[in-house]
Amino acid sequence: MSTSKTPKPAQSGKGVAGTNAPNLDPLLSAAWLYYEDQLTQSDIAEVLGVSRASVINYLHEARRLGVVKITLDSEHYTAMRLAQRLSQHYGLERCIVIPDDQGRRPAEVRLGEAGAQLLSSLVKTGDMLGVSWGRTVLALSQAISPQRVPGLSVIQITGSMLATFEFSPELCTSNIADRFGARCINLHAPALVSRAEIRELLYKEPALIPQLELLQTCTKIVFGLGHVGRDSTIFASGAVTPDAIQPYLDQGAVGVIAGRYFNAAGQPILGPLDERMIGLTLDEIDRIPMRICVTGGVAKAPAIRAALQGRHATMLVTDELAAQALVDSL
Repeated sequence: MSTSKTPKPAQSGKGVAGTNAPNLDPLLSAAWLYYEDQLTQSDIAEVLGVSRASVINYLHEARRLGVVKITLDSEHYTAMRLAQRLSQHYGLERCIVIPDDQGRRPAEVRLGEAGAQLLSSLVKTGDMLGVSWGRTVLALSQAISPQRVPGLSVIQITGSMLATFEFSPELCTSNIADRFGARCINLHAPALVSRAEIRELLYKEPALIPQLELLQTCTKIVFGLGHVGRDSTIFASGAVTPDAIQPYLDQGAVGVIAGRYFNAAGQPILGPLDERMIGLTLDEIDRIPMRICVTGGVAKAPAIRAALQGRHATMLVTDELAAQALVDSL
């Protein structure tokens, strides 16, 4: 927004001599106090010695006459258009695209902040919120403003992993539960066991069965998304080795959600890791009514596209560069 001043009119009350131009003095004063000094309309009325209704009229006239011209940041409009296009094409309930900041702040922090705002507006009393893991989900958990949501339960949807200590499933879950004043339900089992037989035994363990059953009651879930490049979090964390993922790559894997791989069409890919993994499968995640994916970056665009095609997310929070890459590929 910008304000512009015109030459001060004559004191006759009719403006410039010999014309019927309005006296712009009160309009200019009201506009400056409102838009530049950010006073309330009531405060301006007191300063100018007029009624609040007069101030409203002044501000209206200032815009009508061009004394005040409102401009909006085109970057935000670009992000809005991208969000609308993605929502329409993929049938998303909500899509938030944050504008590019030229790398001024860490991408996961900015995405986490946007995701935290969205999540805070969505959680309700009695919700069962499932939580995945990753750097972006951790940033989201740290960005939530402390509040209390009565009857909310926050559930860890995958087993624990020492290799992801800094952004582990249990840390992301406990952070979110703490910020919402909610009940925290951790999954007391490893994400990946050494043999398929051990997984089968754990799924029959009486102490673990109630936790596994609770996973099926999630009403909402928030998760990040990984790609399968060598610089992906899944490799950097050391949670799995390149050799362990190779069978998935051989089947065309392009992305991963909560340790579960999928191809370019968004279809789940099963392999040897799934036989040893404890946590929700992609099919089980897809049955959760509200699924919030928070992820970004051009490198992840193919994985995001596949996840959206597979309907694994009902809401998306991403950045402008990823969104533009997605729209360009439509």
